[in-house]
Amino acid sequence: MSNSAGTGGLAKRAATSGFSWWGRELGTYAVIYMAILGLVAFTLFVSALQGVDFVPFLERYAQSAVSGCVLVGSMLLIAVCVKALVYDRSGSPLRAVVASLSAIVRSDMLWRYLFACAWLILMLAAFLYNKMMIPEVAPFSWDPTFARWDQVLFLGHSPWEVLHPMLGYPMITATLDLLYGLWGPMMFMFWAGAFASPRVPALLRARLWMSMILSWIVIGLVMATLLSSAGPCYFGDVVPGMTSPYAGLMQYLAEARSEPPLLAVIAQEYLWQGHIGNHDMPGGISAMPSMHNAQAVLFAAFAYRLDRRFGHAMTVFALLIFIGSIHLGWHYAVDGIVGAGAALAIWWICGAFAPKMFPNAFSAARPVNP
Repeated sequence: MSNSAGTGGLAKRAATSGFSWWGRELGTYAVIYMAILGLVAFTLFVSALQGVDFVPFLERYAQSAVSGCVLVGSMLLIAVCVKALVYDRSGSPLRAVVASLSAIVRSDMLWRYLFACAWLILMLAAFLYNKMMIPEVAPFSWDPTFARWDQVLFLGHSPWEVLHPMLGYPMITATLDLLYGLWGPMMFMFWAGAFASPRVPALLRARLWMSMILSWIVIGLVMATLLSSAGPCYFGDVVPGMTSPYAGLMQYLAEARSEPPLLAVIAQEYLWQGHIGNHDMPGGISAMPSMHNAQAVLFAAFAYRLDRRFGHAMTVFALLIFIGSIHLGWHYAVDGIVGAGAALAIWWICGAFAPKMFPNAFSAARPVNP
């Protein structure tokens, strides 16, 4: 994409000002916001019946939102500094950096980003609460089946055994663990960044939001309930009387880095302790389909609509998430395959329906208001 698409949006101010976009946004995309509010209202009703406090779920994703803001802010600062060093002709890169950052602060980009983050926090908090109820509605029963399917796909071997000779080194494992942990902040970066950026056509942003919402509901709740499973890291716990084919992997992960432990090891223990009732903090267990893989595929599909190189980069990220989901014991390979396929189907469906649902959406990039 040309550089003018971004800087031009900052230089050429829109006729409207202040927060006038709020009403236009809520009116044009009322279906999206009503879907989020509907899920939240249902969740609040259920949580009230069960006597469970919903606030911790909001706090859980507020922390992810802050991490996402830090990630985006860091990337933005780096981009502005590089631009000043490479393209500035005034002889004062520092002045150019300050001018660019001031223009961003004076624009509505920051407020739009925070507005989008607030809605995503609501959506994810409701999703997580309902995800935690999956084992109560449908106890884990599919793990042996998915383990067998994996062995069929990988010619009699578990996928982790095939990957381990290449990945079974602490440095590689730690890198995949870090990338896997970045998935949460990146979710906020894509959701809120698509809304804040003047480079993203409004209809494309609507398609991304619709796809992400449907993936959480259809893939992360409906399909996850119908195909209830815990994942390789919990195989020995949920399939009694059967030797876990993942015992070697879990032993390696525990020993790969002990101080501090891998993020995956910490998170897996935290989720299991919550599952067996040793704490009541937010966190649910569900393997099939993989939401990490589903969302990563949506990131790549969205990125390709903006820039081919961006799409290539996000495809690499999606592949690393798929590999990491297996190597870190979170998912069976079929979890990622089903999740990615379902996400692509949802992306295609939303692409077909978005223009009809939002005929008043801007088809061109949005200029940034002062």
